[in-house]
Amino acid sequence: MVFKNKIVNKFWRFSSSFQLGIPVMVSIAILTAWGTFVEAEFDAYAAKEMVYYSWMMWTAMGLLVYNLTIVVVDRWPWQLKHYPFITVHAGLIILILGGYVTYKYGLDGQMSVNINGKNNMVSVPETDLVVYATFDGDRYSKVVDREVNFFHSPPSESKPFLLNLGDDKIEIINYAKYARLQNKVKISQDESSGSSIRFQLMNANVKQVEQITQPKKDKTAVFNLGPAKVYLGETPQSETKENEVYLTPIDADKLRYTIFYKDVKSAKRSGFIKIGDVVSTGWMGLELRLLDYLPRAQEEYEVLTMERPTPLTTAAIKIKHKDIERWLALNDIVKLFGTQSAYLLSYQNRRIDLGFDLKLNKFEVQRYQGTMRAMEYASQVEAVSTANSISIEQVISMNEPLKFMGYTIYQASFQEDEQTGEPVASVFSINQDPGRPIKYAGSLIFSLGIVWLFYQRRKRATAI
Repeated sequence: MVFKNKIVNKFWRFSSSFQLGIPVMVSIAILTAWGTFVEAEFDAYAAKEMVYYSWMMWTAMGLLVYNLTIVVVDRWPWQLKHYPFITVHAGLIILILGGYVTYKYGLDGQMSVNINGKNNMVSVPETDLVVYATFDGDRYSKVVDREVNFFHSPPSESKPFLLNLGDDKIEIINYAKYARLQNKVKISQDESSGSSIRFQLMNANVKQVEQITQPKKDKTAVFNLGPAKVYLGETPQSETKENEVYLTPIDADKLRYTIFYKDVKSAKRSGFIKIGDVVSTGWMGLELRLLDYLPRAQEEYEVLTMERPTPLTTAAIKIKHKDIERWLALNDIVKLFGTQSAYLLSYQNRRIDLGFDLKLNKFEVQRYQGTMRAMEYASQVEAVSTANSISIEQVISMNEPLKFMGYTIYQASFQEDEQTGEPVASVFSINQDPGRPIKYAGSLIFSLGIVWLFYQRRKRATAI
């Protein structure tokens, strides 16, 4: 194709030449290699944000599609010898289109389902700031639901991320990509806050110090020792038939203890305990010493910023409200008191309703002999769509996913009880790839074009 205007013609020749195509393909190769390095050094999310979904990759892919399109158009009017060449280029363009459709409309997240429980919400990597407000202390309504990407645009004290809430405002003044969190318990002025205790369990073989804090005063906190449990909260009215001690706050100085026994029928013992007191539990010679007690307490985080992720790191933001600064971890919640309202602020992974329930009826794990390391595991699930009156039961294992209503559900991992090591929930990877048929079609067309091109060149060589 030739144009009369020299500048246009020169630009067209460059657009359809290897001078553009080869540097673009080299750039894509370098970016892909860089993405692999970033994923190995950090994680898959960092690789996506820094490389695969970056403006550099989109620019390189856009230039590649542009170059492939111009090369095909430049051959117009097409002849029979051009069609294998056109087919190869069309296959590549369709492959890239399929990848874009997956990026734009696909879903890749995780879901945790408790054993004998169900869930319909999948958690995806995108993050949101959500604020609920209450004017009467009882009913909360959502006032803010905003998508944020602090990985790319981290806030700072000089450039905070601002949430305006009428007479109140909340500032996000810092962001940690990889934060190591340590709980710190402090006195709370919120009357709805629960209590916190630090205690020691000891006998001839055990000497363990623990701290438990109620999330709210009407909620119960628990420490599970395995053969025995320590609760902080209201004492149940009926016998529990387990080795348990309930510590119930009475006033600013003391708690009431109630001890239940597994092997003694209709027996319990109760009394009062203060800081420094020791109570004999009667289980395995264990004694309980109360080391500290806060009638109203709240947990806060001390943050250590790490350069690279570890199993113990998470993203976190630092918020400022009324000259009070505190850290908030990803998927955690904090209560703030404004001029006329109370607020619940959450920094969380976005949760999407799948439109159906996934029930976990049974979970099985096989371990390597003599260890607690999992060898293989599987989940017996039931997927139920009430709206469409569809249900299916299947065992999902590491190599056997479930396909239901356009989603593919893979067995990813499982969660264990920290004290007993027994499985308590199964973790699934949920994937929806609307671009997959397009990518399959592009691969087929590209392969057909390669074969056709090879056949055409062989035919020419034979003819000569």
